[in-house]
Amino acid sequence: MLRRSSVVSGPARRAAVSSVALPLRFQEMPAGKSNSQNSPMIYTRLSLAEVSSVLASVAAEARTGFGRLDARQLNWRPTPTGWSVAQCLQHLLTANELMLRSAALALAKPLWTMWQRLPVLPRILGYSLIRSQSPTTKRKFRAPSKARPSSSEIGDDIVERFVAQHHRLTLWMESVDDHAAREAIMISPFIRFVTYSVLDGLRLIAAHDQRHLAQARRVIIGDGFPAR
Repeated sequence: MLRRSSVVSGPARRAAVSSVALPLRFQEMPAGKSNSQNSPMIYTRLSLAEVSSVLASVAAEARTGFGRLDARQLNWRPTPTGWSVAQCLQHLLTANELMLRSAALALAKPLWTMWQRLPVLPRILGYSLIRSQSPTTKRKFRAPSKARPSSSEIGDDIVERFVAQHHRLTLWMESVDDHAAREAIMISPFIRFVTYSVLDGLRLIAAHDQRHLAQARRVIIGDGFPAR
């Protein structure tokens, strides 16, 4: 048993977290791996039902992996510029909410701007963005100003708010027609001339979620992460 102290670092910390705090899926499968085939998940090819399954899994993993962390642990940052677990989740909450609003608008009011009417381009942009945000991509990106997390302490209800959002999102997706999701073109809430299908937007959410969940997992197994 590990000695109870304010900080546990090194291999002991990583072993303790991997065996206790992380769900089985976190321990056995690298980010971006497919559960069923044990091969890299190809986010650009996910069906609407598969995206919904990924998002439900993300919510369950977040609750299991981070639900028992206290406010101090959730807000602990590995470096002055590195994000805490809470910041990773808040970033996803904000970005996902903006994406969902844009997707819903595209389904309700299709092809109402010049950018949405451009042929081929939405498909190319959607494919490129999904690949860029996959958890296996090594390149780092600066978060859009609209979705940057707070630099102040974030409440310890962040995990439950994240889980609740994903529950609402998967319920909403049940009402979305697969063909409509493929055909409706949404506008990026971050760059107005960037467009892609609603389905690609949802695929992007799934890939982006997994990318930052992997980042949050690295925080809690890193040196210096505080014990309870």
